[in-house]
This record gives sequence, C-alpha cells and structure tokens, in this order.
Amino acid sequence: MHRALMLLCLLAASLPARATEVLELLDFRLVDGRGTPVRQVQRLVSHDGVIVQIDDAGHAPQTGPGTRSTRIALDGAWVMPGLIDTHVHVARFPDTRARAEAILRSAVRGGVTGVRDLGGDARALADLERAIASGELVAPALVFSAMFGGPDVFRQGPTAQMAKDRTPGDVPWARRIDPGSDVRQFVAEAKGSGSTNVKLYGDLTASQAQAIIAEATRQGLTTTAHATVFPARPSDLVEAGIGSLSHAAYLVWEAIDTVPDDYSQRTAAPWKRIAPDHPALLALYRRMAERGTTLDATLYVYRAMQDYPGMPKMAWTDDAAVWGEQATRHAAAAGVRVTAGTDWFEPRDDTDLPHTHAELALLVENAGFTPMQAIVAGTRHGAIALGREATQGTIEVGKSTDLLVLDADPTIDIHNTTRIRFTVRRGRIVDP
Repeated sequence: MHRALMLLCLLAASLPARATEVLELLDFRLVDGRGTPVRQVQRLVSHDGVIVQIDDAGHAPQTGPGTRSTRIALDGAWVMPGLIDTHVHVARFPDTRARAEAILRSAVRGGVTGVRDLGGDARALADLERAIASGELVAPALVFSAMFGGPDVFRQGPTAQMAKDRTPGDVPWARRIDPGSDVRQFVAEAKGSGSTNVKLYGDLTASQAQAIIAEATRQGLTTTAHATVFPARPSDLVEAGIGSLSHAAYLVWEAIDTVPDDYSQRTAAPWKRIAPDHPALLALYRRMAERGTTLDATLYVYRAMQDYPGMPKMAWTDDAAVWGEQATRHAAAAGVRVTAGTDWFEPRDDTDLPHTHAELALLVENAGFTPMQAIVAGTRHGAIALGREATQGTIEVGKSTDLLVLDADPTIDIHNTTRIRFTVRRGRIVDP
C-alpha cells in the first residue's frame, strides 16, 4: 500500500501543472451590483476566475512561467456583474441534456452568469452542474431544485415531463406529498439527487408546507415556493421560513378569506377586485422584508404568455400582469428584495438574448424601479436568493469573475444591458 501511494505521488508530480489564468481589464466604468454610484476603475485583475484586485483593493498574485495572461483595454466601457435569473426551466424538454446545454451556452453569451432551475430532470441538471464546475462547459452557475407538491400536480402539463422513463411524483427531484409522506426521507433523497433547493409547487396545506420548509432548512437546502400553494397562503409560507416566493401575481390570495385547496384555481384570482396595496398585502410585504423572503416576481412570463409556444390565448394573464407589476412596486417599497426571474428564460430563437433582459426592463418600465434598482435585482439580490452571495452577484475582491461588459450605460437606460461587448464567466471571455 505504501509503495502504491508513493507511485501515485510520483505520477502526480510528473504531470504538468494546471496553467494559471490571469485576466486584466483596464479603464472602465464600474457598476458593482450593490447600488453604489458608478465609478471609474483603472485596473481589475482576475486570478483563476476570482477577482483579486480592483485598483488599490486587494493585490495581484505572483505569476510564473506557466501563467496565461490576457490584458484588455476597455476604453471606458461599462462593467457590471453578470445577470442572475432566479426562475428558469431548462431541463424538461425532449432530448433534455442536449437542449439544456444549448440553452445554458446561449445564456452565458447573453450575459447571464447564474441561474436557478425551479423544476427539471435532476439527472441532466446534475451532469450539467458537474461539467460547469469542472470547466468542461462554460455556462452560468447552476442551482437546481426538487419539486414537492400534492398528488394532482404531477398528472399533466410540464410537471409531468420531469422524469423521462420514470413516474413524476415518485422520483427524488419530483416528489408527491401525501398525508403520510416521510418528509425527512424525501428531502434527504432530493439532496442526494444533487438538488440544493426545494420548491413547493401546489396542493399543500400550511402544515405540510411548514414541515417541508423546516426539514429542507435543517438539511441545508434553500427553499422556494409559488407565492400561494393552495391552500397554504403567502403568509403561511413566510412564517414557515420560505426563502423565496415566486410569481408576484399569486400574492393576491393573501387578501382572500378562504384559499382553494386546488392549485388549478390559481388563474381565477380576483385581480380586478383586490388592490395590490390592500392592508393584508401591505402587512405581508412588511413581513417578507423582516423575514428576508425574496420575491421572484416573474413579470415577463405574464406579459409574454399570449405568445408562449403551444399555449392557448389566456385573457387572465393580462390582469395578472398588471396586478403583479404593482404588487412588485409595493413590495420593493416595503423593503422586499426583488429578484429577476423569467419563468420563460430561453430565447425564441438563436439570435435573441435571454428574456432576463426583458424582465429587467419590465421592473423599470412597469414596476417603478430605477435602472440601478433593477440591476441590483438582477445581480446581488439574485445571488442572495440562490445562497451564492459570498461568491457571486457583486464585483468585489474575492468574488467570482462573472462580468458583463457593455458599450453603453445601463444605469441611464436599462435596455443598455443588451449592448453586450462580451461576458466574463469565471475569468474566461465569452463572446456575445
């Protein structure tokens, strides 16, 4: 055994060392993702995908003969953190693995450097996460979820397509919850599938939701839920400690005396009757801010749902869109951290950008955000929602070198996030 170990050590010593990668960006305007004013930066240094120096902050490492260095003069361009989309579905299509990889490759070219998948085939997602972590695939950092819901939610629609050749609802990443379910075991199996987030979908009572959230938190997973999971209402989820609520339009059910126990009733909400600043909702927004619950507003999907491929025309989406935008405005005013989630992430064709840019524009144009507030929503707040704030979301020494280099100022016009010169993902240049 000792001889074998010595041979392995000698073999490792004889292999070529991994080349050190250094990237220097010179002369640019910094939008750091924290909401602070834009400032001029002369030099940013990245070492093996981590920011090590910004002007006088931090220090550049000593480099040796094996160092691969790239120096780019940006001539006054704007640099902001790469975007983070907190609500994507990339792994529930035919040919799941290949399709998901294509979507993610396109996303990073379009300026997105982090995503949270909220319901897909964990087998493909785990393989993609491994490829991204190893550097084999240049794509956004990936957080993916196990979905928990009542028996009916896996019978039809997209949720019935999350486990090819298996039974949706009976796999670790798509789990049917019944009154006698062993939640502790289900969460452990979800974690074993590679999921680091648990999503509560629908047809769950307040007590079931509370048990799932508590157990997921105990086992170190983050949690997300649709804003109402029928019959559990938004405040039930917030008090149970949910990390994120998705779909601002579904917050309306907080002001309804009795919430249906059927998730399919979500489209029958009284958006025209209940004001987004109803006292019950104002109290909810305040409580979300106090508890640190982020809001994954998904404004884009309601505006675009009339054009969603294969979907019939749905008049209710217009009411949901207007109501959700105003609810997002009030939630942000109460101090809730709003994130940029699309729910329809992938572009319509290969020449389009991810819809994350459209979500940012809606936050500004329809929900009253300033461009800077929208940028923070799409960067720092997204990292917080994903549990990645220590490594992503802002441009600071010690954070991953995930950058969006722009030819125009996004703090003046939010549409300028589409004026992409190139993306940087973990220190590697990605052309648009």
